[in-house]
Amino acid sequence: MVSGRILTTDAPAPPAPAPTAPTAFDDLVIGAGMAGLTVAALLARDGRRVGVVEAHDTPGGYAHTFGVGAYRFCAQVHYIFGCGEGETVHEVLRRLDLADEVRFHRLDPEGFDHVVIAGDRYRIPNGLEKFRDRLIRRHPEHATPLRGYFDAVMAIGRELDRLPPKLGWRELATAPLRLPHLLRYRTWTLGRLYEHLRMPRRLQAVLAGQAGDYLLPPAEVSLLLHVALVRGYDRGAYYPERHFQHLVGSLADRIRGSAGSAVVLQAPIDRIVVEGDRVTGVVARDGRRFTARRYVSNVDPRRTAAMMTGARLPASWRKKLDYAYSSGNLTLYCGVEGIDLRDHGFGNHNVWHYPHDDLDVIYRRQLEARDFAEPWLFMSTPTLHTDAPGLCPPGHQILELATSAPFAYFRHLRDTDRRRYNAEKKRLRDRMLEIVEERYVPGLRRHLAIRVMGTPATNERFCGAPEGNAYGAALTPATVGLGRVPHETPLANLWLANATAGYPSVAGTVRAGLDLYRKLAGER
Repeated sequence: MVSGRILTTDAPAPPAPAPTAPTAFDDLVIGAGMAGLTVAALLARDGRRVGVVEAHDTPGGYAHTFGVGAYRFCAQVHYIFGCGEGETVHEVLRRLDLADEVRFHRLDPEGFDHVVIAGDRYRIPNGLEKFRDRLIRRHPEHATPLRGYFDAVMAIGRELDRLPPKLGWRELATAPLRLPHLLRYRTWTLGRLYEHLRMPRRLQAVLAGQAGDYLLPPAEVSLLLHVALVRGYDRGAYYPERHFQHLVGSLADRIRGSAGSAVVLQAPIDRIVVEGDRVTGVVARDGRRFTARRYVSNVDPRRTAAMMTGARLPASWRKKLDYAYSSGNLTLYCGVEGIDLRDHGFGNHNVWHYPHDDLDVIYRRQLEARDFAEPWLFMSTPTLHTDAPGLCPPGHQILELATSAPFAYFRHLRDTDRRRYNAEKKRLRDRMLEIVEERYVPGLRRHLAIRVMGTPATNERFCGAPEGNAYGAALTPATVGLGRVPHETPLANLWLANATAGYPSVAGTVRAGLDLYRKLAGER
């Protein structure tokens, strides 16, 4: 029993291994996040010699799994969408002949997410009409704004489904007729829609209960992004049958198993060497040089540009890199023994806890005032999403808690006073556990075999996330849609695929990798 132990993932990484892998490829992918693994695996399937160079000691980006004693935790991913037949994740696995090998369990379609606001619980089911009708039955006095909200979400969603991959002049010319809702709402936030509909505060909180999936309150998040996420999970929320380590490992193994291809770990890239309008190689921190005919950066676009040496990048492209990052997060990973979390309201679903129904105020207090007296909490139980072994000893369970947090504060503490940094982690960890004990699982701390706390500074250290961001560029109206960073760069043989050149989430980054592959392979 190691109850009370604070473990940190901020320690220096072990030294890089001696170079043994090839260093010359047809295609080189910088970064082994989900977008990078996707495009690399698909190119390798076509017979190209593909190299993937990754700074961390394991692939997967935020979907990577790390071990602490007998426990295994996925760093940041808890559930995903896009896994149904014909959807993005399934399509990639089908192309790689992995659809029968990497399977998914669907979270409870009658309530895959439970939103608990000041003690009142709401279940979010699959089926927007079902969710609408369920809320109207509970709040008949607010039927009009509820119908207006769901009508808008479904109308925007239908137009998102028929949005072409690339908007040419013909598509733009006919957009007022074909995409009127996308044009109307392109600059709207979710909060603006609430104001327009006069949505009551309690229902605002319920409908934005999954706000942690984009780490922005209603007043700031892009309405179009909110709709895309809501509809993605509405089609099915999933968890990998054999956990995220199996999903990530299967993609990496497809690359490693292809002739002339390799996944090189613990190889942080410091420089992208540019001559004229082409990349001629990349140089790792230990001096190794990797070359290819074509390059893909799975690294944040702004950081990618900062690594370029000898490049003259046009101001118009640099302007696209002038984005704010999403906030970071606190994540608490717990190993539980001696109790069954199903007896306390947990199960094949996630729980979103809010102390009251003003999400904008909650976010401001945490991110601006660093006030964590009453934080919102996301609570997930991966061992109740599938019974496959591999995450913890028999009879134990995993509980993971998360909430939003500012980066600069934790980075400053970690860099200037490690003792204060660890003390602050302990204070916030204890407050999160107190809330769970008070309102969900009495006596929880007596049953914790292990507890591990990560901060936004951990995100930066482990996953190379600038400013500890969880989702790349902040998902505001300015950076969603036409304001998004494109796959193309000013260099003829360098492309981008990541949470910002694309969209965050596993489904979003896998889609970014698939879209780029289609472009490189000449698919229409």
